[in-house]
Amino acid sequence: MKKSIYISLFLSLALLGGCSTVDTTKDKENLLESPNTNDKAIIEVVSPTTEVTIYFIRPSEILTADQGIWLSVDDKKIGKLQNAGDFETKITSGNYELSTKGVFGLGFSPRSAIFEQGVCQFSKDFNLKNESYYFKVVHVQHKAPAVLGFCGKYEIVEISESEYSALSVD
Repeated sequence: MKKSIYISLFLSLALLGGCSTVDTTKDKENLLESPNTNDKAIIEVVSPTTEVTIYFIRPSEILTADQGIWLSVDDKKIGKLQNAGDFETKITSGNYELSTKGVFGLGFSPRSAIFEQGVCQFSKDFNLKNESYYFKVVHVQHKAPAVLGFCGKYEIVEISESEYSALSVD
């Protein structure tokens, strides 16, 4: 007898639960339309994250052979790139600022106003969402006075995998 009562109670609850539906989509739409409500709900749109490998290569240049370059992602140093060198790292997909900062031979980074204003620095935003990206880091002389002729920007230029392979063979 007890067993049949429990079974009928369970079936009744299951049937009642199946009859009631909750439209959460409508609640989310209302929350998005009027975000000043007292609801504590947070709607988060999550895109799938993937691992991205970024490759950097610096072609050989005789005039800047003794200068190293600091590579940074969102102002965090990730490595140093020497003349005719290459470097790779992995990050998650997303929007990033990739930047370079020149380092003189012997690892000296000057702290003058020219450097702090970014004359010898370079940065650019990239949307990295594919599995891999290839970049060439090239020296570009800036238009500062001749006294500062030793300084220039190292620009980050996106290149194809085949161009990267050709540069790494040289």
